Amino acid sequence: MTKTIPPAPIPDAPHIFSMSCKVTAVNGELASPEGREKAIDWWRKFGFTKLWLETYRHGECVSTERLVEARDAFRAAGFEVCGMITPTMLNDAPQGNTEPPMVVCWSDPKARERLRAEVARAAGLFDTVILDDFLFSTCGDDCARCVQDRFARGIADWGEYRRTLMFEVCARDIVAVAKDANPGAHFIIKFPCWHRRYGERGYDPACQATLFGECWVGTETRDANPEPLQACWIMAWMDSITGGKCGGGWYDALDCTPEKFVEQAYYTILGGAGESLVHCFDYLLADNPGRTPFGEKANSPSACREAFEREAVKLRELAGFLRGAERGKFSMGENGVSTHEFRKDGRSFVARLNTKYETVEGIPPHGFEMKEAE
Repeated sequence: MTKTIPPAPIPDAPHIFSMSCKVTAVNGELASPEGREKAIDWWRKFGFTKLWLETYRHGECVSTERLVEARDAFRAAGFEVCGMITPTMLNDAPQGNTEPPMVVCWSDPKARERLRAEVARAAGLFDTVILDDFLFSTCGDDCARCVQDRFARGIADWGEYRRTLMFEVCARDIVAVAKDANPGAHFIIKFPCWHRRYGERGYDPACQATLFGECWVGTETRDANPEPLQACWIMAWMDSITGGKCGGGWYDALDCTPEKFVEQAYYTILGGAGESLVHCFDYLLADNPGRTPFGEKANSPSACREAFEREAVKLRELAGFLRGAERGKFSMGENGVSTHEFRKDGRSFVARLNTKYETVEGIPPHGFEMKEAE
């Protein structure tokens, strides 16, 4: 699939390289001064200037005291520090089960109350908070509570019901609650990579991005995605359909080789992101990667980290070069080499990225090159 994206300027500001830290890491390695210092040394060495500390995920919290300690320590070290919430496992466990379902049933008043409490807590700690991409619904005819709620609302279509419900959750249980707790709070909604199912699962990017004021999008195409260029065009596409509100791209090392991990990093920048977020400290640098929602695995954490370390200078150079440039056409060739056109200072440039595990057109496996157009 190739998206037609109109030419657009790339932000004329320094590209931000950031990393998220899940509850597992904040409660683990990053809870000690020694662990924090080790992480700080690595972040500084490889160009990271911003951190996202998670407050809640999969039923696990970081205490307010520990969050304050980590936040203040990293700020003192010169990092911008923001918050993160992953809204999962907020219902009660069904009868006969030991834990709640991963994806939340959002017609449940208890789940929404728990979300409001965590939003208020995070807003009191951080002015900026990003919401991982679980603000969607999979409830259908098998969920009596949602069936009753849909009927009461007079909505026949499940997709329309989910979009209505999720917008209400975003407006009432997140944005309004955050502003009450901290008038200066800025919450960001992250949309997942699986764009084809947005409408049926409850996402409405244009409306939700307007509500929040900013959105992000997942560029984690990983090994299984047959269209690696999606990690590039989805960033530009999301920015175009939300009126320029897409502030960054988010990728990870789950279910991908080191080469694919770095490929995601390049495409996030080539797509015009103002910030690229590596998710997460836990997968690349921690002893315990923490729980993943659907059984994904960080199969090669050390190798992915080392691949990023090898490419870090080139990634920073690329981001710096593209600052203020105009993004033109981009496409994927049948040979697996993608082509990206840019204009800057009155000159035209072409970048190419080889997505194959073999040399193609003189570009080494998963190699990258940028040249002035002839």
